[in-house]
Amino acid sequence: MKQHAPPLRHLERIWQKLLMRYLLPGKLRHLPHTLTIELTNRCTLACSCCPNGCDNAHHRPFHTLTATEFGQLLKQVDVPFTRVFLHLHGEPFLVRDLPGIAAMLIDRGADELSIFSNAYHIDLDILDKLLTATDGHKLNICFSAELYDRHTYEHIRCPGHFDAIWQSMEQIDAVMARHEKGYSVNAIIVPEAIDSLKDTIPPIFHRLRQLKDIHLSSAFPWPHHPQTGDIAGHLSPRRSICSQPWQLPPILSSGEVTMCSSDYRGECVIGSLWQEKYSELVNNAEARRFRRNIAMRKAQLNPLCGDCLIDRHQQLSRTVKRALIEKASEAQLENYFRKFHSYYDLDHASV
Repeated sequence: MKQHAPPLRHLERIWQKLLMRYLLPGKLRHLPHTLTIELTNRCTLACSCCPNGCDNAHHRPFHTLTATEFGQLLKQVDVPFTRVFLHLHGEPFLVRDLPGIAAMLIDRGADELSIFSNAYHIDLDILDKLLTATDGHKLNICFSAELYDRHTYEHIRCPGHFDAIWQSMEQIDAVMARHEKGYSVNAIIVPEAIDSLKDTIPPIFHRLRQLKDIHLSSAFPWPHHPQTGDIAGHLSPRRSICSQPWQLPPILSSGEVTMCSSDYRGECVIGSLWQEKYSELVNNAEARRFRRNIAMRKAQLNPLCGDCLIDRHQQLSRTVKRALIEKASEAQLENYFRKFHSYYDLDHASV
């Protein structure tokens, strides 16, 4: 009578076959349709939650793509895409050609664009033209600002001022209202502010009528700079297999292509679009080697990956929608925000 392998051993064999057939070669066989492009690596702020706020963290020359340069690089992107993130390690609204660049991407088939900005004194004319250029297409704009507390904002978003960011956000809200568009806000939560969230978050929605939701999260530790994140007590005992290398490699403002969206120094560059087509770079020898190291749990062999904690970091993330603020009772709001207590172990600390 034929003996059947135990279920666990059977799963191990399936995994080994999967590893040998798909992961070990390191080839990206099915290309995702989401592209990430950094239009500039310049920023107007030096936030403490970002490498830009760390001394000597930025090793790349500063560069901002022009519409002409972007058009030339776009010709080298010879793979299909439908979604594009126009952000990596800089402030997109410093790019005066942003509306024209968005129009180019739409002409190439992109039906959804996402932009992240710090909102600090951005050029409202660029925003207005961007909304016009993308009319009829999905545009996700998210502004990063701790609007719920002056001290938190000015501690994180250096050298920003709380009154100035609120002035900027109210001007942005007016522009979005003229175009009948909504937007989101990202905000980092600190332990000291948790008890007051049920009182400080609702007024933000009352003042900013086009605001759809606020994404509240803990800060995550950037590679080489773990002090940017909340890591004490929030690391899993072992690394997971990072999914980043199996996405489409991000394009830096220099035209170089990197394997990681957290590569603010340009350590994981696998080539340049000025010399090669994108399809050639996606699966070249460097890209395949990078993926093989991740798959074989030898991440330390990759530049940047050795001391990266992001794949182990258990980040807290909650999204507060306008509907919740408008309908929930005070008790419901208090219960909703209470989850932050367990993340920071505040309930235990107060006992």
